[in-house]
Amino acid sequence: MTTMDERRRSPVAVIAVAGALVVVLAVAAVVVVSLLTRGGPADEFDEAAERFHSQYEPLAEQLAANLNRAGDGLLDPGLSAAQQDARALADLFVAYGEALAAIEFPAEAEQAATQLANAIEAGRILMVNAAGFFSKAPLESTLDELQPRTEAVIAEREQALRQALGVG
Repeated sequence: MTTMDERRRSPVAVIAVAGALVVVLAVAAVVVVSLLTRGGPADEFDEAAERFHSQYEPLAEQLAANLNRAGDGLLDPGLSAAQQDARALADLFVAYGEALAAIEFPAEAEQAATQLANAIEAGRILMVNAAGFFSKAPLESTLDELQPRTEAVIAEREQALRQALGVG
């Protein structure tokens, strides 16, 4: 037979267990919601853009430094290094374009994604052409004129895509 004290404690224990269960279920719901919202197109795009920019900046600086050291002529080591940097940048643009193409964007972001892909392709073409110059002057002139414009267009298109995805 139970005593009066045991009966009083029993509802308190039940309430405590029920409260703990509610807290556990609330935490589980928050975890499930965060897992479902992570990994969407906005996150995938941000990851791809971050990967690109974290590699692009140092490589573009290296290209500029090698171009500054370059002499004129096919066998100049500085010019050769600048050409290699331009090829590496072209490959980086390809990787960014492939990462972008692998993302399933919602219909309202498709146009912005396509425009960014076109800007990325323009960056690739610029670097492929830059790698093909056998003289410092045209390489330097082309990069001085087109690289800042290409970078600006890519930044604008990235911002437009973020806005289309509702995060910018």
